[in-house]
Amino acid sequence: MSVVTPRPVTYRNDGYVNMLNKYGTKQDNSTAYQYQGEAIIPDMSITVQYESNGLFSKIIDAPSEEAVKHGFSLGLKDTEAQNYITDMLEALDFDEKISFGIKMSRLYGGALGVMFINDGGGIDEPLNFKKIKGIDEIRIYERAVVFPDFNSLYNYDPKNPTKSTTSKFGMPEYYYIQSIYGQFWVHESRCLIFKNGKLPERTMNPYYRFWGIPEYIRLKRELRETITTHGLGVKLLERSVQAIYSVKGLSTTIATEEGENDIIKRLQIIDTARSILNSIAIDADETYDFKTATMTGVKEIIDSTCNMLSAVTGIPQTILFGRSPAGQNSTGHSDLESYYNLIERIQRIMVKGNLKTLIDIIIRVGLATGKINEAPEYKVEFNPLWSMSESEQTEIDVKKATIQQTKAQTAQIYVDMAVLDPSEIRKGLAKEEEFEIESLLEDIDTEDLFGNNEQIDINSQNL
Repeated sequence: MSVVTPRPVTYRNDGYVNMLNKYGTKQDNSTAYQYQGEAIIPDMSITVQYESNGLFSKIIDAPSEEAVKHGFSLGLKDTEAQNYITDMLEALDFDEKISFGIKMSRLYGGALGVMFINDGGGIDEPLNFKKIKGIDEIRIYERAVVFPDFNSLYNYDPKNPTKSTTSKFGMPEYYYIQSIYGQFWVHESRCLIFKNGKLPERTMNPYYRFWGIPEYIRLKRELRETITTHGLGVKLLERSVQAIYSVKGLSTTIATEEGENDIIKRLQIIDTARSILNSIAIDADETYDFKTATMTGVKEIIDSTCNMLSAVTGIPQTILFGRSPAGQNSTGHSDLESYYNLIERIQRIMVKGNLKTLIDIIIRVGLATGKINEAPEYKVEFNPLWSMSESEQTEIDVKKATIQQTKAQTAQIYVDMAVLDPSEIRKGLAKEEEFEIESLLEDIDTEDLFGNNEQIDINSQNL
């Protein structure tokens, strides 16, 4: 039996190397850059930023309000059920509550909406869905005052379906609310959960593992650079014009005992006179001049910091800073499209599931109180975020009218060919919301359409 000797593994380190400037070698200083996580930011620091930093509060609030501003549809044909659900949502102040829940989730990483439901049980007991008689209100609590009970995680046990379900596997069954208005335990079945994304199990901060990362952690550097750059730009504008005061024998004067004070007093008098009288009086041996510093490149630096902040937040500058779209032939549609993708992600992750949970409870209340006769089937669909202008709507209407005209001309050709009868056209128009010639042809036999002996090639007709 022969022994096969393994071939030696050759280590390869491909890439360009420049021994003159050490590029690509161990002495290349660019390879020394390593990312290092920063210290954990206290919740109070995030709160202070939200309360006092107008730009940061806009970053938190704008997407949260946009996510619920345009409303949604349930696809209900029962007008009575539609009106009842709408009235209940308005009574619970749904838009404001959900918007505030999204804001707190983006600010702190997560939030909890506690529903006060009348089902005969305590708030710390599982919700008895069959005995729901009413829902009083919804309270939103931010992650900073909510503590999940990780000792009561749901597990998967097919023998006990009431206790464990696959959709809640690994989720806490209880939450502890430590609010300044009261402390209590609440069962998860009475809660609406808001999470700002998902994190891996080996996250740097265990407080965010269950909820998500606060937005401030991800954008604090870009936010700081944007604000400080604008502030430094104002200071640079103040120093763009430098006054120069020349006096003969300045060095000799300063060398005397009172010379320095005399020069300082003289400068103060000149500055005061220029500020008040807009003119100065100087000696023949003195000169007073201005030097102007160029501001080239300052605008580009400020714009670059705004671009970076906009990229990190996902909010276009047209919304974040109120700027007009820049660039040749730019309309801002691509920026808004990216922004609306962010809004749709918030609707899908934070709003849709909580909305369905709340509507199911409202329907149960309606059945218990006799406001509705049977549970309707619904499907939550958010209304379009984009509002068309009059010109865009007119263009769409013209295209639809053109299509309908083409269909009418096609129907006339079929009538002239004796393939269809005018009465069939009238029935089709009365039956369907949109006239479809194909649906009428499906009801005609091939023999009626083409005849027994002679077939007509309809597709060859010049329509």
